Amino acid sequence: MVSSLRERGQKSERGSSIVEAAIITPVFLMILFGLLEFGLIARDELTTTNASRDGGRAASVYANDAHADYWILESVKQSIAPMGEDLIEYVVIFRIEDVGDEMNPQCHIQSVAATSDPLRPCNRYSQTELHLPLYEADDVTLSGYWGCDVNPARAVDDAWCARDRETSLSAGLDLIGVYVKTKHYYITGFFGDQRFVDDVTIIQIEPEEA
Repeated sequence: MVSSLRERGQKSERGSSIVEAAIITPVFLMILFGLLEFGLIARDELTTTNASRDGGRAASVYANDAHADYWILESVKQSIAPMGEDLIEYVVIFRIEDVGDEMNPQCHIQSVAATSDPLRPCNRYSQTELHLPLYEADDVTLSGYWGCDVNPARAVDDAWCARDRETSLSAGLDLIGVYVKTKHYYITGFFGDQRFVDDVTIIQIEPEEA
């Protein structure tokens, strides 16, 4: 009799344990996957921020160099490498007039020429344009994709030509911004398929030496 009751108690405990495990395991996995997902998002946010910061520093240094945008984008791509360049949605190099101003909202869609908006022009670069070479296959001949004052019909940086950026202290240095938007793909699917991460850096162009 006692043995029978003990066996029933053990079976009851095993049944309770199974039920408890069935309830707790999904919750535990959700927390675990949540920590994993948000950890990866935090990594991508930090990487994107670093990319915009590095792009901003390059924008300040290269200033009105004919191929400034090419080197700015190279800095962004180098910083974004831990995520993968293919996760860049687009990059915008833009001008604002005063500290506190925001990027022209049209720049999220397309480049805005200085002729149409001299205060807030921008060059928007998609994935395809991010990988246009500076030189032809011979590594000597300029491709013509960069340097709007050399080949404006082909150049992708002609909306806000780098040569037009102000580097004179007397005239007032331009404020240049670098906006980077990237994609983050969720690996568990619990929170959807993907989300976008973005960051912007605005900096004053360095003055040219007299």
